Amino acid sequence: MQINQFRYLVALAKERHFGRAAASLGISQSALSQALRQFERHFGVPIVQRHQGGFHGFTREGEAVLALARQFIADHDRLLNTNWEDPDAHLTGTLRIALSPVAMTITSLLTAPFAAKYPGVKLSVLCKTMPEIERGLKEFEYDIGVTYLDGLTLGGLRPYALYEEAYYLLVPRDHPLSARKSIDWKEVGMLPLCLLSPHLHNRIIIDRILESVGIVPQAVIETNCSLGLFAHMRTGNWLTVVPHSYFYLLGDWVSIRSIPIVNPSETATIGIVIHEREPLMPAVRAFVEIAQQTGVGKQLDRYRA
Repeated sequence: MQINQFRYLVALAKERHFGRAAASLGISQSALSQALRQFERHFGVPIVQRHQGGFHGFTREGEAVLALARQFIADHDRLLNTNWEDPDAHLTGTLRIALSPVAMTITSLLTAPFAAKYPGVKLSVLCKTMPEIERGLKEFEYDIGVTYLDGLTLGGLRPYALYEEAYYLLVPRDHPLSARKSIDWKEVGMLPLCLLSPHLHNRIIIDRILESVGIVPQAVIETNCSLGLFAHMRTGNWLTVVPHSYFYLLGDWVSIRSIPIVNPSETATIGIVIHEREPLMPAVRAFVEIAQQTGVGKQLDRYRA
């Protein structure tokens, strides 16, 4: 078996279509089909379910071979990028980092010190939902995840806490609430809110807190983009709830007031997640070590209102 044949299988799992998988690999569909048949002959079991000539999923045996293919490719790429004389001296290759939307705000606090020490490593930074990060790590699609640790299924994954996320109400400086020193969640739940989409974990947390104080979660506007929150809040017609990590991006915006939300004073843990396997890819180990030394939580505290 050749490494490319394993990549064929992973490409098919990603595209879920013979033609698109072949196109993504730069080969003909007949070449892909031939490689898949060779896989099935080699393992002596059907791997792909076909229906009327089209892809219809993987068999149980195929899922097992797919998992093997993903791990084989990950191990191959890790070894390919290893400096055997000194694995940490001159790291190269690409580090694939998947972050949840709220964690994107603090990306540079992690990537900047790493890039300064290891300029030979290319960083691929992607915004993904928590389920996508979890799946991608377990399927070796990403090397590092930065997301909520609460509610994450950690089987096969290793977490490293970075900071505790606290919540604030953002209002324009000329809003009637702008002079408040704090505000209760119950009162927040009765305001015209613009919030992130219901499937995003930040919104799930906010809804859970509101439900705990007897408020049915409602939002006048929902968006899957943080920029949408700021854009609507700036009009004064809608307000929004954000984690304090957003203040790192907002900086000294004099037209915005942030009000701590209390009763209850809830927090959620944001951290790094990697695949539970040894030995670790040198770049992954280095990234985790630098992130732990950076003190992200203390840096973010400087931007609290």
